[in-house]
Amino acid sequence: MDIAALDSAQVLRENLLKWICFCFGILASVFTYFNLFINDFYSLGILEGVFAIYCFYTFNYARTRKFQTWQPLLLCLCIMLLVILGTYLAVVKSGLFVWTFTLPVLFYLLLGCKRGFYLSLLLVCVQTVVLMNKASLAPFPELNLYLNMSFSYLSIWVIAHIFEASRAQFSERLENLALFDPLTNTGNRLAMNHYFEVELVDKINLFIMVLDLDYFKKVNDEFGHDVGDQVLVEIATILRETLNKGRAFRTGGEEFALFIPDSNQQESYQIAENIRVGLQSTAINVGEREISLTVSIGLAAYRDGDSLKQAIKAADEQLYYAKEHGRNNVSFDSQQYSAKLEQVS
Repeated sequence: MDIAALDSAQVLRENLLKWICFCFGILASVFTYFNLFINDFYSLGILEGVFAIYCFYTFNYARTRKFQTWQPLLLCLCIMLLVILGTYLAVVKSGLFVWTFTLPVLFYLLLGCKRGFYLSLLLVCVQTVVLMNKASLAPFPELNLYLNMSFSYLSIWVIAHIFEASRAQFSERLENLALFDPLTNTGNRLAMNHYFEVELVDKINLFIMVLDLDYFKKVNDEFGHDVGDQVLVEIATILRETLNKGRAFRTGGEEFALFIPDSNQQESYQIAENIRVGLQSTAINVGEREISLTVSIGLAAYRDGDSLKQAIKAADEQLYYAKEHGRNNVSFDSQQYSAKLEQVS
C-alpha cells in the first residue's frame, strides 16, 4: 500500500487547491476584462486582476512543490474578501452576491470542518451586514431576498458540513484499519513505514529496538492460540506503559519494533532493560493460568542516511546476537554507536 494513500485528505486538498486556483484564475481574468473595458468598474476590475495573478502563481507553485498549510486558508480568505467587496461595491442587480452560496462548499473542501465552519459563519455575518446597509436591493423585494438567501445559504452550509464531517470520520476509520494491528492495537508494518518516512521528521538521536518473545511457540503449543493472542495483548500493553516516548509496532508474530526518538545510548538502553526486566518479573494472567515470559532485545542507533530497512536490519542483527548468547538480554553495538557519533561530528 502506498504511504501517500494514508493521507488521502491532504492529497485531495492539494489537487483541489491546484485546479481551483487554475479555474478561478481564468474566471477572475474574464471578469477583470469585463469590468475594466466593458462595465468601467475599475476598482473591482483591479481587485479581480490581482486575484487572478495570485491564483495563477499558486497554481504554478502547487504543480512543482508541496503546498504550505496557510495557502488554502489564504485562498479562501481572498475569495471571501473579493465576494464581500464586490457585493458592497456593486449594485444588487449585478448578481455578484450569488457567489456567496459557493463558498461554504469551497471552505469545507479545502479547510475541513473546523475552519470551514468558522469561515462560513464569518461570511454569512459580514454579508448580512453588507446587504442590510445597501441603499437599495432593487429589483428584489427585501423580504423575499433575505428569506431565499438565508435558506439557500444555510442548506448549502449544512450539507457541506455533514458531508465533510462524514468523510473525515470514515477516512479516520479506514486509516485506523490500515495502520493498526487489530489484535494488539499497536501499529503494524505499514504504520511503522509511515511513522519513519512521514511523521518522524528529525531522525537525529533515533534508536530502534527490535524485541522477540523467547520460546513463545511453547505458549501456543501448550495453551492454544487464543491464549497466545491474549498474552500478546498484555505484552503490547506493557510495552506502551513502559515506553515513555516514541512508538511501538507489531512487525509479525511475537516480534515488536520500538522507535525511541531524541534519545541517547544510556537512555535507550535503560528503556530496553526496563522492558526486559518488567516482562521477566510480570506473570501474565490469562483466565486461571499465570504465564511468565522473557524477551530478547536488539538495540541499534540510527545512522544518518539509512533507510527503514537498513535501520531495522541493524537492530535485527543485535537481536540475533542476544538470542545466540542466552536470550533474555539486551544487545547493543556500542562500537556502531561510536562510529555514528564520529560520522555526525
